[in-house]
Order: sequence, then structure tokens, then C-alpha cells
Amino acid sequence: MPNAGRRRAGGGAVVGNCTCEGLIQRERRRRAAAAAAATAATAAAASSSSSVIAYSTMPAMAENVLDVSSVYHSTAVLSSEGTSCGCFASRSEPTAVLRDVSARVFGGEVLAVLGSKGSGKRALLDVIAGRTARGETRGRITLNGSLLTPELFQRHGAYVSHRCHLLPSLTVRQTLTYATWLGNLASRDARVRQTLADLALSQVANRPVSDLTKPEYRRLMLGVQFAKDPLLLLLDEPTWDTDPLNTYLIVSMLWSYATRRGSIVLLTMETPRSDVLPFVARVTLLCLGAVVYSGPTRSMLDYFTYVGFPCPELENPLMYYLCLSTVDRRSRDRFLESNQQISVLVDKFKDEGGIFLKEAPASTLATSQTKETQMQTPTSSLAPTPIGMSHKSLQNRGIKPGCFSTLFALYMRGLAATFACNKSGLSHFGSRIFLLPFILALLSVLYSHSKKQQSMVFLQTSGLVFNVLTLFYFAGIAVTALLFPGFRARYYQEKREGLYGGAMFITSYTMLTLPLSFLSTIMSVGILVHIIDLDALLWIKASAILWASFVATEQVTVAVLMLVKRPMSAAIAVLYIMLVTLVVASGSLRSIRNLPEWLGVVSTALPGRYASLGLNQLAMQMSSFKNLNYNDSITCPGIQELCRYPDGDTFLKERFMRETDRTEPLAVNSNLIITLAFSVGLVILNSVLYLLPLPATVKAKFRE
Repeated sequence: MPNAGRRRAGGGAVVGNCTCEGLIQRERRRRAAAAAAATAATAAAASSSSSVIAYSTMPAMAENVLDVSSVYHSTAVLSSEGTSCGCFASRSEPTAVLRDVSARVFGGEVLAVLGSKGSGKRALLDVIAGRTARGETRGRITLNGSLLTPELFQRHGAYVSHRCHLLPSLTVRQTLTYATWLGNLASRDARVRQTLADLALSQVANRPVSDLTKPEYRRLMLGVQFAKDPLLLLLDEPTWDTDPLNTYLIVSMLWSYATRRGSIVLLTMETPRSDVLPFVARVTLLCLGAVVYSGPTRSMLDYFTYVGFPCPELENPLMYYLCLSTVDRRSRDRFLESNQQISVLVDKFKDEGGIFLKEAPASTLATSQTKETQMQTPTSSLAPTPIGMSHKSLQNRGIKPGCFSTLFALYMRGLAATFACNKSGLSHFGSRIFLLPFILALLSVLYSHSKKQQSMVFLQTSGLVFNVLTLFYFAGIAVTALLFPGFRARYYQEKREGLYGGAMFITSYTMLTLPLSFLSTIMSVGILVHIIDLDALLWIKASAILWASFVATEQVTVAVLMLVKRPMSAAIAVLYIMLVTLVVASGSLRSIRNLPEWLGVVSTALPGRYASLGLNQLAMQMSSFKNLNYNDSITCPGIQELCRYPDGDTFLKERFMRETDRTEPLAVNSNLIITLAFSVGLVILNSVLYLLPLPATVKAKFRE
């Protein structure tokens, strides 16, 4: 793209910061003089105006209006002082991100917010959506006259971020269907069909999300919000990393949605193409947080021609004036010169741009009788609405999430993602159901030829219990680290949309995983039956203890993943913690009797102690463990030093009781209840943790 030429008020040329090197030369070689240039600019404006008018004629849609008035936003930026490495004396300095930004857009229109990196495009969208976690914001933003609060935006608005994570095992149709379920919207099937048709996704409706191409995935991101029929739609770089054809398709689809539904669409763009010009009714040019121009696209050429910056012929006006509004950083002199010129443009628009900012939609202008109406409020919808009152156009639209309907939708979506008949779904289902039985089957091979003799059976059984618990801990961590991050990413995005909170998310996820993990545990313990001779009742008790251990480990991993973004890092941390607790409290590698007193007290607060004791009791408190010989050559009773354990209870007392203890070890049922209580307590704890507000630095890790 040629570099936009800059003109100072005195007529001198300044080179811009865009990658368009030939614009100044072409502008100088123009054969027409100032009058001819003005005529050409007027003709270009008329051409673009006719296109916009043709695409924007929806008289009733002017009822909806978003008004951004004198918005300032500043945020804190960390700076370091005092040392050369900047490690100490860190402090935050307020930095202005938006400076007196004003804009207006009506229903049925698409407003493009243009600017280079760091111009404040995303900050403007975040301020409108009420998503600014840091900093101070001043100004007034209204939707149809009502103050646009974060709650009002969550109900009537939608935000399509730069990146969006969708569940890969769901199909396109399922993704849209559950989006309408979560919003508790009526006519769901009709909404889904209409969205598929509007976004050209009907041919891939039954294709998994993981198999979509990038353009299809991006259109599905739009569809998730289209299906909820928002009155105000914000999009951060919706055409980023797309080819020209798909860029054209996406912008045209956004225009079609806005004109058909009377909605307001705001999108940010860094490199606008000329073929999207007819679909953009209004433009806001930002530079370093200040407004260079904000108003109808059809009037942009007239305004810049009036202030002395006509657009050359055969140039893309959007890109030309974007380059004009960009600071040139290639040298210090160019930076100062371009920065001064942009300051002049900003001040010029503040003084003389009000008429363009307040200009009514094309359909309203067509029916106007006098030019004075162009400078006045076009509809009565801009009349202030008392805070707490809702404009009449907001009463019949918006999401209506309910508690039970949302919980049911989350649970059904999780089931659909788990039992999907595709690669992602099969891997999801297989890891939840068959990972544990597979690794337990491998372990059983090592213990299938053990002999019941005192010299080996007690230590082997204790070692088997330790290894089984270790594998259950490992499986709980591995399955959660593999599968939970996808649900977590979706949760953080949908929570910002106001669909549900942390407690509901944890509840639905736990409802999904509990039956599957119990089924996997039953299958796994069944593999060990022939090794430790469990009857049906003991099988159920052993399964309950191991299931509770699996759930406890799963919940610990979920809690850590709330703060740690990388699943591998979280899995390693949790595995290390659980192995340490198991080594200390299981009584297998080191008996409780031989632990330091303080460590013995600590072990009473660890679930591994009760799980290990309960499983050892189930395995050893049987008649087959009584009066065993020491080995093939030494019979018992005989040598007292060798024949130490006449039964399993004697071994367990030596491993799990201290010499000062006067009570017997807890019974199997008590250990089972305590182990289950630990898992239930961790589920409740996670529900509370996910209700607590997280620091902004933590939340930012999961948003992009």
C-alpha cells in the first residue's frame, strides 16, 4: 500500500508511517489544480455516498443509536526505577489511552474504528463494553438514551474478541444451538438455521469445529453472537489474518446483519481494504487515543478536502486517511513533524467536526426538508432516559439466562462434547473412560504371580495399594490437564458475556465428570479383583475410596488451573504435591510410626492417609491373610522375629499406629466416609474459589 502523503497547514509535505511509499509523488504529479482536486474529491464522495445510501436505507432503524460522548480512559503502566535491571522500586504511572473520544452510530449502520497499533481501538471497545478492569474512565456512553452499563451491555450487546476458543468436538450446529440455550432464547432452531444461512455455514453445519478452516472458524465466532441477536455488536479485528475474499465476505455479512436487524455494529480494522468501503457507513479515525475524524463515510472526503487533505484519485480513502492519521516513527524529525500535524488535525476536528459527528443516517437525510436538521438530533430516541429505566426498543431483545436452564445447557453441551463421534470427541471419551483401566491392567501384570507368604505378601499388598493410589492420582491429573482447559477457556469468555458464573461452571463440570470417572473406576477395580480376592461388597467399597481419591485430585488440578494457564505446568505442580502427600501419609514407603511427631500430625489432614488405610484394610482383613508361613521353608508360628504378622491387622497397626496411640485404627467405613468428605469439600471449595474475583493480571492470561 502506498505511503499516505501528509500536508501541513502551510502546504508542506510530510511522509507518513504507513507502508505506502508512492502517494506523495503521485499527489504531486496530479494534473489538476486545487479546484480540480476538489472536484475529484467531491465526485469520489458522491460515489461512495451513493453506495452507502444504497446499503443503508432502513428508515426505522435510526431509532437505535449508540452515543459516545467525550470519553477519556487512562490505565496504569508499570515502570521500574532505582536499578539498572529495573527489578526494584517498581511503580505504576497513569497513561492516557483515550482522549476526548466521541462517536455516534445508528441502527443498521457499521462503524469502522481505524487506527494503527496503540491508537486505542481495542480500548474504545472495552470501554463501551464495560470491560476495563484497570484505569479510570470518564465520559458518557448511551444506548438509545439509556446509560450503557456493563449489565445493560451483557444483556443487549455482544463482543467478538480477537481470538475465541470454541469446543473442538462440537459440530457447527451444536455450537450455535448451545449458544442459544445459554442465552435462554426462544425459537432456537429458527435462529440456528438463519445464522447458518447468513454466514454461509449451512454446508459445514455437521462438521466438527476442529475440522473447520480459518475463515469458517471466524464466521462461526460471529455466528455464536449472531444467534443471540444482539442490539449492539462489537468486533475486535474480525478480518485479521484473512484473505481479501473472506475479508469482503465477513464485512458484507456484518453489514447484512446490521441492516436486516437494525442493529449497531462497531468493528476495528488496522488495514481496511477499498472493497469494504460501501459497507462501512461511519468511520472513526484514532491516533494515540484522539479522534482525527468521526462521522459518515460519505462525508469523510468532503471534510478532509475542506481542511486541505484531498484524497488522490484511485486511492482507497480509508487507507489513505488512516496513513494520514499515523505517527511516522522512522526518525525523530519525522516523528515530531507528523505528531504536530496530527495534533492540528485533532484540534481541527474538535473545532469544526461537530456537524459531521452529529450527521444523521442517509435515510434520515433523504427525507429532511432543511439542512439544519443535519446538525440536530435525528430522532427522539436520543432524549435522556432516567437511570434505571429501559428504552422501549430494549424491552423485547437481549439474552435472558436462567439458573436451571443455563445449568442444563452447560451439562448437555459437556455431554455432547464428550460423546461426539469425531476425533476430538473419541479422544475425550477414551481418556475419561479407558485411561484408568489400561494403566491398571499393565500394573496387574506385575502382581499376578505373588505368593501369600509373610516374607512378601504384606509388603506386596501395601506396595500395590500405593501404586494404585499413585496411578489414580496420575490419571486424575492427566485427564483434567488434557480436557479441562478447553472448558476453562470457554468459561472465561462466556463469564464476561454475563451468561453464568464460576459456581455454575464448576457444578456442571462436576456433574459431567462424576459418572464417567465412577464408571472408569469400577472397570479399573474389576481388573484387580483376581489379585486381591474382593467380593462384591468389598469391590464397591474399594471403588468408592479410589473414586473419591480421583475426584479429589481432579478438583485440586481444577483449582490450580484457575491460576496457571499452561496445563503441563499445572499438572507437574499438582503431581509433585500429591506424590509428596502420598509418600508422607500412605504408610507404605514409611510407616506412620516412624514419622516425626509434627509430620504425623500433618498426615491426619491428608486424604491419602485414609484412602491408603482403607484400601489396605479391604485387602488384608481377610481370612486368607491369617497364619501365613514365612516362606516355603519356614513355617509359622516359629521364629518370632520372622513370623511377626499372624494376620493383616497386626501389620496395619504397625504401619499406621504410633506407639503412644491407645485407640485402634479407624474402621474401613470411617476411612471411606472421610475420603468421600475430602472430595466433596474440594468440590465446594472450588465453587467458592471460582466465585472470588481474580486479579486483573491473572484474568488477562485467559482472555487472549
